[in-house]
Amino acid sequence: MLVSDLVTRIAGEIDALDDRVQGAAELSELVRRKALPQASPFAFVLPNGLIARNQGDAGAAAFTQMVDEVFAVVLFVRASGDVTGAKALPTIDALIWAVIEAVCGWGPDDAIGVFHMRRGQLLSAEAGAVIYQLDFGLQQQVRIIS
Repeated sequence: MLVSDLVTRIAGEIDALDDRVQGAAELSELVRRKALPQASPFAFVLPNGLIARNQGDAGAAAFTQMVDEVFAVVLFVRASGDVTGAKALPTIDALIWAVIEAVCGWGPDDAIGVFHMRRGQLLSAEAGAVIYQLDFGLQQQVRIIS
């Protein structure tokens, strides 16, 4: 559910990515075919795991723990005729900051927190493409009552 919320948010907020944001299944298919997206720029939103914020609290038949649910936004920009990807760097830089502005501080209506930036890193700048990953966390709470 949160992946589709993020896809909708990014596509709606960033004109360059309108109709160019997809989820993990689409990226998985491209990887399987050893292909790159035909359109540029492009983004994929992937669930990226859970990170505990604390050890949790137990008592009176209840357990609670704060966790960050982490999502990756993988950005792809073609750099035709530029094997190193240097020509795409201004485009990817603008796109990185547009995604950060669209996601940070926003949260779905049913969330207890808002998205925050965790990290960003260059994954690849070769074969005529620049690929950059941004990780965002959303604070969630585990609640178990026995």
